[in-house]
Amino acid sequence: MKRNIIKMALLSTLVLALTACTEANIAKVDSKPSAAAPNEKESPSPEASPANEIYNLGDSVQFDDLIITVNGIRESKGKLFVPDEGEIFLLVDVTAENKGSEDANVSSMLNTKVVDGDGFNHSLTIAEDGKGSFDGTVGAGRKLRGEIAYAVPKDATLEFIYSDPFKKGQAIWKLK
Repeated sequence: MKRNIIKMALLSTLVLALTACTEANIAKVDSKPSAAAPNEKESPSPEASPANEIYNLGDSVQFDDLIITVNGIRESKGKLFVPDEGEIFLLVDVTAENKGSEDANVSSMLNTKVVDGDGFNHSLTIAEDGKGSFDGTVGAGRKLRGEIAYAVPKDATLEFIYSDPFKKGQAIWKLK
């Protein structure tokens, strides 16, 4: 009986390890209009992206079935929660559009982070003037948009990173 339990535990660990080793399909979405017929509806098509490409604000990136767009950033002007000396609360406006045929889940805590030029991750925080929430289920053919708040140094160079904790690969946007 004990051997069967040990075998099942090892098999479960192996399955989880192999699942975590899959690579995400990541490509920049070309949103430029092409010479399509005037009445044809056009959807953005992914362009091949070199590994470790850094995207800019406004760029859309296909991450498996989701198209992730970092729309912009702004500093929180809230009064209830106040950042520490030398920091600001940075709000990152992000959209996830599900191009797949099944629901997809996004989580600001699991899928996103902000990193400075020295490689330090910065904490999620609460900002009462943030719009929406980048957490939840995105139905097939639907969008989810929200602002994610981070406590960051005032004058730091920052990057926003979107990833799937169960897959290899990440999309990176330069914030400032």
